[in-house]
Amino acid sequence: AAAGAAAAAAAAAATTAAATSDTSGDASAELQAAQAKVAELEGQLEGAKGALTTAKAGFEADLKSQREAADAAASSLTAAAVNLQGELQAARSGLQAAEATAAGQLAAARADFEAQL
Repeated sequence: AAAGAAAAAAAAAATTAAATSDTSGDASAELQAAQAKVAELEGQLEGAKGALTTAKAGFEADLKSQREAADAAASSLTAAAVNLQGELQAARSGLQAAEATAAGQLAAARADFEAQL
């Protein structure tokens, strides 16, 4: 009877050891799957970082280009405004000279007309 009880205890221990081994094998497989998932996510993160760095560099280059174009346009507009201001001043001077000439001609014509009366 004692031998039967010992055999039953040994069988129970063997069953427990087998179950523990199965559980340990399942945990090991789950751990490996989790490690693989972590490695995959780390790879995706590195890819996203690379894409972000590339996008940032492109954005900064576009911004610099647009800023340079805006500066060039502002310089061009400033030069055009200075040029137009000079042309306007010249036109005003020409108009004043023409008004003075016309006033002189009108005065002379009036004097001639009055002299003929």
